[in-house]
Amino acid sequence: MKRSEINAAVARAIANSQKCAIALPRWAAWAPEEFGESAEGMRQQKLGWKVVDFGLGDFANCGLVVLVLANALADAKGEPVTKGSQVGAYHYPGSSFSRKFLFVQAGQTEPHHFHRQKERKEVTVVAGAPVTFELAWAESDTKLSERDVDVQVDGIWHHLPAHGSITINPGETITLPGDLSHIISVAAGGGDVIMLETSTANNDAHDNIFPFITPTSVAIEEDTRALYQMLDEHKVTAAR
Repeated sequence: MKRSEINAAVARAIANSQKCAIALPRWAAWAPEEFGESAEGMRQQKLGWKVVDFGLGDFANCGLVVLVLANALADAKGEPVTKGSQVGAYHYPGSSFSRKFLFVQAGQTEPHHFHRQKERKEVTVVAGAPVTFELAWAESDTKLSERDVDVQVDGIWHHLPAHGSITINPGETITLPGDLSHIISVAAGGGDVIMLETSTANNDAHDNIFPFITPTSVAIEEDTRALYQMLDEHKVTAAR
């Protein structure tokens, strides 16, 4: 993707938040050079934006924008540190949870994926159009099960066949165990969507398992300067 396209995707997410009267943290609008020494803890948690196209080069149809609001610190291997950690002169308390906004444009899909380390996540459709989740249990890293699925929406159980779909409306929350693989999709004519995900500690570098594709990081063509801080572009000292 071009840097200008990444800037535009984040600007659209910010505009949608403003339109829906959803307040984002003030640093969400900061340029990378505005993250000074006082923001070291934010860098350690890799707070910031991520524009994802899964390496498929088709962001308009397969992608999303993520804003990470809270997460565990990362160690030298990029693994979440759930116990207290020392970084320079500062001691950071451990964290066992992650919280992020997910911005999905009309017509976009997120491919089948699940998690091994992230034991559970709850996804609330905060604003916008209904969101469809297609669900199947993971049998291995490359194979999905054909057994039925039971899933909770606002604490109410729903029974689905394998690969069945359920629609989550604005204001509703779906609870997903880590090994429940899911496709997230928004209809082309329904408008953009804002979701809030709360989960156990998050490790995007190693714990997003895609059974049917091999995703890669977005290759960025630097056609203009970065207007927003991408979480993968933080320069950090590993926690210990």
